[in-house]
Amino acid sequence: MLIDDVRDSAALRLPAAPFKKDGSLTIAAGTWFQVLKGRSRAQHARGMACCLTEGREWPPNPPRFLTMCLDIPVMAAVEREMAPGRPQSGFTVLVRSLLDLHVYASADHGSQQRRMLEEAYTRAVQHVVEGKPVPQPVLAIEQEKYGVRPVRDRESARAAMARAATDLGFGES
Repeated sequence: MLIDDVRDSAALRLPAAPFKKDGSLTIAAGTWFQVLKGRSRAQHARGMACCLTEGREWPPNPPRFLTMCLDIPVMAAVEREMAPGRPQSGFTVLVRSLLDLHVYASADHGSQQRRMLEEAYTRAVQHVVEGKPVPQPVLAIEQEKYGVRPVRDRESARAAMARAATDLGFGES
């Protein structure tokens, strides 16, 4: 049905007709056809709504429109959600699951972290495009607040400080 609609509109002879003279699809039309086929109307509507809310280039390129249809956030949104104490979309949870979080957190340079995140993002996009499930979103967990806590039992605190001083060898000559 979709291809018939496209073929009918080709008769209008738009400047960038999707069909060659032999009736086959142009490269651009073939690329768009691959993006559009197999997607539901709801996914197409989600992609169009995303085009309008993002306010970026129009029309988007086919790979970007596919990510819009599949509700895949842009890399910058994933980076923001990776910050501690932020709620995470299901996609960001997927990206985190593809990272070695210890290596990521202990990277020497931000560029190393960026590269690791980009690799995980690319693998997560492929996961979603293949139709595999996305984890549930995670709500923000409030960070533990650091600072001075009031001492409630001064005698216990003095005893603990004395034990620590003895254990650490403070006061010995």
